[in-house]
Amino acid sequence: MEQSRKKIRIQKVVLSLLSVIFLAMALAGISAMYLNGGYGRGISWVYEETYEDSDTFSMKLGKDIENIFTYIGYKDLFETNGQLDMSKPIVRLTDGPGVDEDWTLDQIVRYARIRGYYLGENFTVQGSPMSMDDDDMEVTVQFLNTGFDFLSMGEMETRMTKEELALDILECLGQYYSIYYNFMEHQTNVRFRVVYKSDEGVETVYTNVPELSLDELRGFGKYLFIPGNTIRMDTNLAVIPQNAAALLETWNPNNNDQNYLVVSVDTTYPYVDSYSEESAQYRSVRNAFIMGMGGVIVGFIGLFAALVWLVFLSGHTDNLDSEIRLYPVDRIPTEVCILLGAVAAAVLLLWGKRLGMMVIGLFFSEEHLPFWNKMLRYLIIYSCAVPCGFSLLRRYKAGTLWTGSLGKRGTAAFKAYREKTSYAVGGALCYLTFLGCNGFMMWLILFLFTTRGERISYRIMYYVVLVLFVWLDGWVFHRLFREACQRDLLDQAISTISTGDTGYRLDTSMLTGKEKKMGEHINNITSGLDTALQEKVKSERLKADLITNVSHDIKTPLTSIINYVDLLKRQKIQDPKIAAYLEVLDQKSQRLKTLTEDLVEASKASSGNLKLEVSDINLVELVQQTNGEFEERFALRRLELIQTLPEEIIMIRADGRRLWRVLENLYTNAFKYAQEGSRVYVDVREEGDKAVFTIKNISEKPLNISPDELTERFVRGDVARTTEGSGLGLSIARSLTQLQKGEFIISIDGDLFKAQVAFPVERRERKAERIAEEIPSDSSEWEDT
Repeated sequence: MEQSRKKIRIQKVVLSLLSVIFLAMALAGISAMYLNGGYGRGISWVYEETYEDSDTFSMKLGKDIENIFTYIGYKDLFETNGQLDMSKPIVRLTDGPGVDEDWTLDQIVRYARIRGYYLGENFTVQGSPMSMDDDDMEVTVQFLNTGFDFLSMGEMETRMTKEELALDILECLGQYYSIYYNFMEHQTNVRFRVVYKSDEGVETVYTNVPELSLDELRGFGKYLFIPGNTIRMDTNLAVIPQNAAALLETWNPNNNDQNYLVVSVDTTYPYVDSYSEESAQYRSVRNAFIMGMGGVIVGFIGLFAALVWLVFLSGHTDNLDSEIRLYPVDRIPTEVCILLGAVAAAVLLLWGKRLGMMVIGLFFSEEHLPFWNKMLRYLIIYSCAVPCGFSLLRRYKAGTLWTGSLGKRGTAAFKAYREKTSYAVGGALCYLTFLGCNGFMMWLILFLFTTRGERISYRIMYYVVLVLFVWLDGWVFHRLFREACQRDLLDQAISTISTGDTGYRLDTSMLTGKEKKMGEHINNITSGLDTALQEKVKSERLKADLITNVSHDIKTPLTSIINYVDLLKRQKIQDPKIAAYLEVLDQKSQRLKTLTEDLVEASKASSGNLKLEVSDINLVELVQQTNGEFEERFALRRLELIQTLPEEIIMIRADGRRLWRVLENLYTNAFKYAQEGSRVYVDVREEGDKAVFTIKNISEKPLNISPDELTERFVRGDVARTTEGSGLGLSIARSLTQLQKGEFIISIDGDLFKAQVAFPVERRERKAERIAEEIPSDSSEWEDT
């Protein structure tokens, strides 16, 4: 015993640790999926999208196309005969009338050095500016290259200081160096060619792979070919950069369409550049996303399994008996326990928001703080919900979840008080509650009216409503009190009859309305109560004897037969004849067992000894489920199921389990006795205020029997008795239907067998209405969901 207790305690500790480990694994997986850029992409991103088809690739290619055309502009500005020319004049400075000076690229660069600027890492402008005498002096700047219209000034002639001019030219020179290094000097996976052809046939070519032909350029992994003489593009890109065609036309020096652009990216990435690095990073992110997804799945499955096993072990005592071990926290009222859990969660959330986020901010970047804030909140809620949930579970298993609650105490006190009061006093108390609610509503209406202004119309409306409320309350009180007094009389009569005084007669002259009819019914009940009781007792005795005899005299020896047959079959008998005999014994004993069980159920159903659990049942849905259950069985005998079901939802009042047995017996009857290869017709319709289920089929054997005889016990339509039926199916179906206040009708027309089950319609709905009711109309409901 001590070893068993120790084993359970060890299991609980191990499962608790495992739940924490799996929770950490799930949180780590979520963090990996979120922090690696996979948030919002969905699971399909893992197996559908590649780097070359991503928006990242498209945006980068579009930016590089802009850089290519920027290089084209800088090439004409800074180069002479394809080489960087530092002595090439760039701008003309005008400082007063007749004072002009042309500055070369070398002069501009040296002036920038004097001012303390230089090109640093990644060709960006850096340095600490030095003050000079001409800081505030502006000069007129005219760019000598009329095609140089992409500078920040936006005009070909403007006024600025020499420092501003040097900075702009230095930034342009840095961009030129960067683009030239990445696309011309350094080996890259991007190949491009831009061609402009004049009307005289002179071609201006800009390319970083002059040795490759146009077809070779278009033969790489991803390419974009834009001809100037057509609006169509030739590409295999998933997303085409929007700026490519516009840039080709914008930089066209000729007024014609003799130009084209071809850009390709070798997706085998033979060289190390930004594309190969981003591709590797993309694969790394996706691998991290996949690993995170696996961590989430394994973590949540493991957490669920550990919690389920903990639930199974939770609450056992050290003595391993049926009692549940309750801790001190489990002995406080249930509502107080839930309130304490909520208060603890609120306090921890407040501290987590202030102190926890300060600590998290020391380890993670600001852009990820909202994610970690959510994770911290969920972790706090989980940490408070699990202990509270296990406490509620222990209470449930110990039977103190409701008995130890404040609601139970209040309900018990209210019931004890009501039991000591009459209907009149109870009605008066209900009315006083109703009056208090009305008073509050009237005060609320008065408050609303007074806050909306002093308009006389609102005042008059208020007093009219007040008078109507007072009159209505008085009338309701009078009716409630009168009905309560009459119910007291009915209660007194019923109490007298319940003591055995069947000769009691109620004076109905003091009753009115439905209470008077109820009094007359009570008087009618007393007159025939003795006879009904005697017949009922006799019938119940016979039915009880039948059930007892069948259960004891047939089931007990049958169980022994089945067990011994099973023992014989386990001996692995080699004689095939004996094995066949045992198989026949097994089949017949199982059939006899089924017959016995059907007989017991038929007896209980006919005697009314079944406890029904009546609820609202969707008859159409139940028939659809039954059709699905029997489709495969019908296919074995090549029976085609033809169903005609309404679109509306038809609700009836019945016991779902018993009604299912009725339908199962009817479908089984059709499966056994319908002609093979024929059709079975099933339909549901409304006839007046009743919902009628009908099943029809053509019998395989002649139906030389009446419908009433078919519903008798041990009677079947095939007189030859060649099937394994017990002859109780239809009898059980009829008894269960009648027990649920339904109608069971069988009709025969030649070889056509037709069975109908009818129940009163409780209500009907359309599917669209049901869907509309189930879908929340307010967006806040979706968020709460």
